[in-house]
Amino acid sequence: MSKARVDAGPASAVPVSRWERAVGHCAVFAGLAYALPHLWWGMGVMFAYPDTPESVPDVAWQRMIAFWGMGAAAALAALATTALFRPWGDLFPRWLRVGAALTGGTGLALWGLGYGYLRFFVAVGRVEPSPEVAASFGPWNFYWYPVFFVWGASLALAALHLRRRPSAPGTGVPRPDERTRRAPSTTEVNP
Repeated sequence: MSKARVDAGPASAVPVSRWERAVGHCAVFAGLAYALPHLWWGMGVMFAYPDTPESVPDVAWQRMIAFWGMGAAAALAALATTALFRPWGDLFPRWLRVGAALTGGTGLALWGLGYGYLRFFVAVGRVEPSPEVAASFGPWNFYWYPVFFVWGASLALAALHLRRRPSAPGTGVPRPDERTRRAPSTTEVNP
């Protein structure tokens, strides 16, 4: 039997397992690993930039969206991920948390796998990339696209685990391992 640490507040008394917490933290850290470089690129520090410096947009609003917007969105997504394994997440319906995490996690994991698939076929010589695409295959891409896969896979796993976790007491939603009991109706007539 695995040890489960109870992380209960006034909203929830459902124990959160160590594995569930680890997967959730992995998704949070992967989101921050994507967000933080975007924020420092927005400040003009181009360390770990995956493309050529010529590819940085010249227009200020495009740089704002590409760097500050994507960085802020990823940081907010990392914060929202904690709703999967922290008590404050019980403020939102489970279907919303699970649906958003499964959708986002599947998309991120497929994006990371797709790039790995493309890199494999370029590496074995089955595909000849255009000069623009070949220029974007810098060494930092070997960091960025696994981040997408790890972020997506851990987010999807955390969502699937939340979907199977028992409900908080007092919510009226039956636990998956319990049978619901129907209260007798006053309109039913007993013979």
